[in-house]
Amino acid sequence: MATRTKKVPAHLRVRRKPEDGEREILDAAEALLEEHDFRDLTVDEVMGGTGMVRSAFYNYFENRNELVMRLLQRIEAEMMEASAKWLDQPLDDPAAGIEAGLLEVAQTYARHGRVLRAIHEASYHDREVELYYRQGLIQNFIGAVAARIRAENEAGRADVDDPEEVARALLVLNANLFVERLGGGRDAEAPQAVAATLALIWRRTIYPASP
Repeated sequence: MATRTKKVPAHLRVRRKPEDGEREILDAAEALLEEHDFRDLTVDEVMGGTGMVRSAFYNYFENRNELVMRLLQRIEAEMMEASAKWLDQPLDDPAAGIEAGLLEVAQTYARHGRVLRAIHEASYHDREVELYYRQGLIQNFIGAVAARIRAENEAGRADVDDPEEVARALLVLNANLFVERLGGGRDAEAPQAVAATLALIWRRTIYPASP
């Protein structure tokens, strides 16, 4: 049986800007998923962790599924920014850029590890979560990585026959290893170890001639 979130007394509730209210609800949802399974993510439980009344939820989100989508979008923005060292920037040594980018992504994932693990597991039996997570967040990364591999092919630094499928294989590998190694613990060394392992695989797949 899930532990109910402690509710904020009415006299402590305050008026806030719309963006602050949305952020507070997203923070409460993430905090709930840090401790509980996805099935425990209800409007009552989420709003119980904020300084707002339950009905205020619908001023920001249509339903729980939209809340999950926006939470994933927020995390995705962090991860895209973290991966920019290889995805977006011209590099003299792009193979080294892979390791730097993967380390930042792994560190970002670790900060949200329990939440992403809960969503990852829910995506196997909840169709809408599957759409947001697998066909949203993961597919967006597949597209970005495939585009970078094609650019590396054109620059003569790589020779990958099917960038889309290679990108898909690498991102599915990332997602599953992140869940296993970074999805529940607080081991400070884990992101470095995971990033080093993945970087070795990525470099040998995309830049097999690099040392």
